[in-house]
Amino acid sequence: MKSTDDAHSNQIELNWWAEITTTQPHVIYYFGPFISKQEAQWFLPGYIEDIEQEGCQEIRVQVKRCQPTNLTIFEEQVLATSGR
Repeated sequence: MKSTDDAHSNQIELNWWAEITTTQPHVIYYFGPFISKQEAQWFLPGYIEDIEQEGCQEIRVQVKRCQPTNLTIFEEQVLATSGR
């Protein structure tokens, strides 16, 4: 039986997500959730290929633990959240 502390820590543990950012157009994409960093990395080539086929340029990739509120964030939203 799990203690209350164990159950609580499992609830707040964040999942792994792939964050892919492009500059042309300026968009942030989130793919996931994944149960491990390795699982997220395994799927990255397919996501990158899809984004390249859309004509996006300067693609940056980061796999991290997070809880995105939107799966796709467009330039206007990026600028609004950065205070520009």
